[in-house]
Amino acid sequence: MNPLSPFGYVKANRLDTLALPEENGTLTLDLPADLRSSNVLVEARAGGIVRRQAYYANTLRVQMIESYGQVKVTDAATGKPLPKAYVKVYVLDSGTVRFHKDGYTDLRGRFDYVSVSAMRSHGIERYAILVLDKTHGAVIREVQPPVK
Repeated sequence: MNPLSPFGYVKANRLDTLALPEENGTLTLDLPADLRSSNVLVEARAGGIVRRQAYYANTLRVQMIESYGQVKVTDAATGKPLPKAYVKVYVLDSGTVRFHKDGYTDLRGRFDYVSVSAMRSHGIERYAILVLDKTHGAVIREVQPPVK
């Protein structure tokens, strides 16, 4: 247990030790079938370096329409729009992360993540967008502001 790690008190459900190939030192590994329908945190350790990557199991197709500042959410299997998916948006604004807006996708499965009444947007450097649906899972995306 590493007290300096943000996940220092999370017990691993599975631990695999793998050898890197000698030719290029790169290993691509598919997520095991028994974990593909779960939200997991994958951690890799080698040579004193630790990297973590969250994997969110979902059946969402999330399309960022960056030129309009919109996100379109559909069912990955059917392609049908997902109305009422929750969307929460944070921005990196002049070096500071702050809450921007939240709401739900409309009947077309769309949500305008840029427009907010009475707020400035000229200092926004990036958007971080969480899309969450009760039955289809969650996705997090980061995008640049729309070009004006």
